Amino acid sequence: MAKIMVVAGGDWQIELVKKAKSMGHYVICSNLYEDSPAFIYADACEVSDVLDKERNLEIAKKYMPDAVISDQSDIAVTTVAYLNEKLGLRGIGMEKADLFTDKSAQREFCREKGIAVSDYKICMAPEDAVPLLEKYGKIVIKPIDSQSSRGVYTIENRNQLEEKYMSSIAWSNRRKAFLAEEYIDGDEFTIDGIVINGHHYPLCISVKEMYPKNLNISRTQRFSYLSDQYDYELLRKTNKELIETIGLPMGLTHSEYRVRNGTCILIEAGARGGGSNLSGKIVPFMSGIDHYEYLIKEALGDEADETDVKNCIFNTDRYAVMRFFDFGEGIVDRVEGVDVLKSHPMMIDYQIKIQPGDVLKQPEYGRLRPGHFIIGADDKEAVIKEEKKILEAVRVVLR
Repeated sequence: MAKIMVVAGGDWQIELVKKAKSMGHYVICSNLYEDSPAFIYADACEVSDVLDKERNLEIAKKYMPDAVISDQSDIAVTTVAYLNEKLGLRGIGMEKADLFTDKSAQREFCREKGIAVSDYKICMAPEDAVPLLEKYGKIVIKPIDSQSSRGVYTIENRNQLEEKYMSSIAWSNRRKAFLAEEYIDGDEFTIDGIVINGHHYPLCISVKEMYPKNLNISRTQRFSYLSDQYDYELLRKTNKELIETIGLPMGLTHSEYRVRNGTCILIEAGARGGGSNLSGKIVPFMSGIDHYEYLIKEALGDEADETDVKNCIFNTDRYAVMRFFDFGEGIVDRVEGVDVLKSHPMMIDYQIKIQPGDVLKQPEYGRLRPGHFIIGADDKEAVIKEEKKILEAVRVVLR
């Protein structure tokens, strides 16, 4: 039995904690809140801000774990790397952690290596972004480092820029700056994968549909291995080249791209799995690969045989949908149809936490979405049919 420290303890770390426990390990979990959802699955729980490297190092020295890991949290990546370096444990290193969490550093790296990214500028004040806005007429501003699309806004005029730039800066953790970049039209994709022994393997691809009133937040992600509309092989090849050019030595990856004129343009790439249980639930369902087991074994320094992943033949009939609810705006009177979520035979995961009296607004960033469900099967048309039924059954009555 080894001791595993998991940094971050929200809903999306539960499956990782449970996996480490099922492998027979002792799990220490640190997170900001005493009632953090993952705490009840861990052996030891410690309250600490994920961003507080020194406090987390104190916790690590108290327990002396054999490995420190996390998933589905961008802000945990550098803390995990820092702890592993300080304790002499296996990790991705601070240099790689910075490249995967600092959007400006990642874009500079990509530009140097000839990897396609949108035209961008690092800004300290709104006037710094004006030339880019005048050039393209439509830009996106975002924090240097954050997660869940916090502080991300589409800007079409200077009034919007003046109104929103401080919010972007407020979500930047490293330094008080924001990134402005050309708005890229077209479909957006996610691709999740794993690095084993320095080799990257794609495991799961989705195409996104965004909230109509906020085009920076996904409302639906559709997962499959075949498409008569999109070049998934190009996406796999592009992402493999990116991850291996950066030189990530191990761990999970989650990247987002938009495609324009046959070129995959990087939106962002993270050294962690996709959130909202994309990593915890959808990747193993779609791929049949237990990527958490590989993550834990590599973090422990155990031999990781990549043969099964290398030779994996994906089920081209398999299809999954992650759909976020869009209940509108108002005060919640009651929620109907939750039993459908609990009992549906295709259900992989769901979350709905709104209660009577809650005030619903259009979500400004990902964590403010009112809930979601994930369903899947080896029948695309059946999944789409059931998705529509669930959306009709689960509804919020507003006052």
